[in-house]
Amino acid sequence: MPTTLKLLVAILIPSAIVSVLGGVSASMGFGLAMGLGMAVTPVSRPRQAALLVVLGAALGGLASWAGSTPWAIAVLIFVSAVLFALTNQRSAGLLSLTPIIVILFGPGPIDLSWWAAVLWILGGGVVGALITRLLKFQAPALPVEKRTAWEHGIAVGILCAGIMFWSLAFDIPHGYWIAVTVLMALRPLPNQRRETLNGRLIGTFLGAIIALLAVLFLPVWGAIIVAVLCLFFLVWYSMGGAYLMQALALTPMLLIFASLGDIERGFELTIERVVFTVIGIVAAVLIALVLRHWESRREAASD
Repeated sequence: MPTTLKLLVAILIPSAIVSVLGGVSASMGFGLAMGLGMAVTPVSRPRQAALLVVLGAALGGLASWAGSTPWAIAVLIFVSAVLFALTNQRSAGLLSLTPIIVILFGPGPIDLSWWAAVLWILGGGVVGALITRLLKFQAPALPVEKRTAWEHGIAVGILCAGIMFWSLAFDIPHGYWIAVTVLMALRPLPNQRRETLNGRLIGTFLGAIIALLAVLFLPVWGAIIVAVLCLFFLVWYSMGGAYLMQALALTPMLLIFASLGDIERGFELTIERVVFTVIGIVAAVLIALVLRHWESRREAASD
């Protein structure tokens, strides 16, 4: 509990300052970049961590420049998946936030010029690294076998690039949630996939119900309290690794803040979130089956 509160304060204070200085988009981008800095620092040397944050900033800047251009975002998603495959050989999920950065800074809700995107990501990455050092967070490296890492990265890259091209070319509102679901739920380590896929699906359903009830039946200040509590539990369970609870806390927090005071929009966003999550899970399960088939064939050939 004390560590969670310290981390929450350490995240919220810089984010609030950035919000005042640069606006909501800057704060969102800065917060996402803090997550990147905190992810790479425990398992990387300082120069390596700096390089990974710079890569995230470059992708964020290019995504902001590309905007909602279907082919450009698709290319950037695939490039980020290739980087994902490379760095997973060092530790699983090391650059898992880079394709999310491409989505949110491009067609997503973060609206910044390319140079502002680069600066806020660099700043957020540095602050995230400092928080990790100050609070002495540690994490074990979980290297992924080279061929498994590449198979996962290429498969996810092609699928998510296709999803993003389709959703942007046909102007599907919040269609990028499908790609985000695949990216977050389909883990590079085979023994983690079942848990994260189930956790994403169940957590999103339960979280959507919480969000809908809060938006429909609570006053605005009550819904805000629920969202803040969800943020607290998101930080808490992110430290503990319970993915179902992370998804359960993340979903109502996002939906409540996105639809605050607007019941109709809250209902619309909740339905979209659930539908796109189901589609994303189905797509991720199909890719997981393909990856498992490749792994089984490889194991049989080596026997």
